[in-house]
Amino acid sequence: MRGAVTLGIAGTLTAAVLGAGFSVQMALPTPPRTSQTAIRAATWFERYRLVESTFTLGDGPTVHGTCLQDWFVLNGHHRRGAVLRLDSGFVLLAVPPHTLEARGGTVVQSATPPLVLLELGGCPRVLARRLSTLAAQYRGLTQTGNTLAFDLKGTRVTLTLDPQSGRPRALRVVTSAATGVSQIRFTAVTTQRRREIARGLPLYES
Repeated sequence: MRGAVTLGIAGTLTAAVLGAGFSVQMALPTPPRTSQTAIRAATWFERYRLVESTFTLGDGPTVHGTCLQDWFVLNGHHRRGAVLRLDSGFVLLAVPPHTLEARGGTVVQSATPPLVLLELGGCPRVLARRLSTLAAQYRGLTQTGNTLAFDLKGTRVTLTLDPQSGRPRALRVVTSAATGVSQIRFTAVTTQRRREIARGLPLYES
């Protein structure tokens, strides 16, 4: 009898816990479609540290870029940042909160806002953080078919996504001064590629 009572109590408690969990799940709102799409896109940017790009800005020539998300040593501190290299010789180093350095390249590239270049280069963390924030807030996202649009510090970014996997494969950036379009692809980081991209920079060798 004692065993039967114990089993009965255990069964009742289990049913109560499962029922409570089901009720909580039912009470939680389902994220809107745009948020779900943004999370899938952000996951791709978070999964990869290296993005290759081919883009044009305004009526300018086609540019090939490589953006690496990595650790850098600045003033004795290890900080996460991004380095964008273009085939024109332009190099942009962005390490929050205080480091933003650019050198080489064309006059147009030097005059273009760094954020625009980071976006066109598909720099992972810049785009992942914005997508994740807007997805969590259930706002600021517009989806039309396989495109997802949002604003980021004075720029309008429109991602073109793979219809099956949700992988970002192209983007369009519009500012008050110019429009740029880019094709991007995610690439695995190798030691050799990492050293090539970060040559001459204060890269932290982990």
